Amino acid sequence: MAKFNLLEEPWIPVREGGRVREVSLWEALVRAPAIERIETPSPLEEAALHRLLLAVLYRALPPVGGFWDALDLLERGEFDSKALEGYLSRFHDRFYLFHEEAPFLQIPDLPTKDPLPWAKLLPEMASGNNPTLFDHTTEANVPLAAYAQAARALLVHQAYAPGGLLKRLGVTSAKDAPLARPAAFLVVGENLFQTLVLNLVPQKDPGVPVWELPPLRTQDVAGHATKWPLQGAARVYAWPSRGVLLLDEGSGVRAIAYGPGVEPLEVGFRDPMVAHRLDAKGQVSPLRLSVEKSFWRDFSAMLPAAGGSFPATLAHALRLAEELGLRRELRVPGQVSDQAKVLDVRREVYPLPQGFLSPVAEELLQKGLELAEEVGRALSGVARRVAQGLLGDKDPEELRRFQDSLPLLRLYWAELDGRFPQFLEKLAGPGAMDFWREEVRRAALRAWEETRAFLGTEGRHLKALAEGERVMGSALAPTWGKEGKTP
Repeated sequence: MAKFNLLEEPWIPVREGGRVREVSLWEALVRAPAIERIETPSPLEEAALHRLLLAVLYRALPPVGGFWDALDLLERGEFDSKALEGYLSRFHDRFYLFHEEAPFLQIPDLPTKDPLPWAKLLPEMASGNNPTLFDHTTEANVPLAAYAQAARALLVHQAYAPGGLLKRLGVTSAKDAPLARPAAFLVVGENLFQTLVLNLVPQKDPGVPVWELPPLRTQDVAGHATKWPLQGAARVYAWPSRGVLLLDEGSGVRAIAYGPGVEPLEVGFRDPMVAHRLDAKGQVSPLRLSVEKSFWRDFSAMLPAAGGSFPATLAHALRLAEELGLRRELRVPGQVSDQAKVLDVRREVYPLPQGFLSPVAEELLQKGLELAEEVGRALSGVARRVAQGLLGDKDPEELRRFQDSLPLLRLYWAELDGRFPQFLEKLAGPGAMDFWREEVRRAALRAWEETRAFLGTEGRHLKALAEGERVMGSALAPTWGKEGKTP
């Protein structure tokens, strides 16, 4: 029996009129001008839900052929409800979460032997390879997921499932889902309508999404029987990375049948939401989030001068927003994984000032980031000298552990994490570099003061600190002259 149609049932969390509520997919698109934004604590949900809405728009609306089409759409202030209604009514039956022949983004005849807990769909929940990040669920005590929650989890898994061992239906391993490793770039406008148009990057061929194709069956995915080119935003944004079947218990979902999905064929397609960098081997690769550092420290890697490329969403959205003077911000959601194990899930938010992509702003941004890294390397040398002052040179590994235990670098980068958004806001105006140079200097000095307090007051500590202070003054002097000396 068909049940829980995503076009009609509330399942997408949004902020509207100062409160958060769930709306259907249809309501999210038709009422997009009145909705402030998609509001979810999960960074991965935020990206996956936007990508689904964009995939629908790519197919339902007349093609956005370029900048002027997008500008016309923004100035119209709403989506064409007749076009949306006509399209979604054609595929209405393909959006049921539970359906005997075509459950949404699932495989209806997937073997139900050896089911898995539904928590496997979310990296934030403890299951299988997922470490306990924010949740202490055990596989022996899996809570019942409401249908809306299960629908969002399904969408997240199809976008973010990391590659690795599978061992089902003749398949031993599966490849990464489209966003398993890269960070996604989402430009957010003043309401959901603006956000969607800003990220609706013109596509020559957006591809055919899975709901327009005959429903996948088990025989289509067993042994990697089906391989599709990973191409076209509408197709890639709703890619069936894994075979999943939600097992309905009547009032929710506790388990899933699981297997391989469609095998992606790499064809050189660049996901519009992904930035790229030139790595040390001269190869172009997607930018990723890191456990060790905030994403802003990699901003320079995507600058064209460094051989990188901005995500298409960013370039498209900034040109549109600047033409109309719209307020916008940049959100970078993503996960960090090691092989198939997810280590972190987070979202970083940055302002996007006018002129962000101008040549002058790009140059200032690159210089500012180089300065921060240069001082960071100098502080690393200071920490090493302090460690040597206390422990000598007898055991390099012990020295490294002690050096890492000092708060110097952690505090320095934490200070700059909080200051970098202000630097971005000032990029297109006068005095940006002077502001940043002063913030970097202050961050270094504050971190050093905290390190002094941390280390202790015995004679050997004071001797090591004096040596560290001397090295620090020498390291900072070329940048700030006498002002670089520690107090």
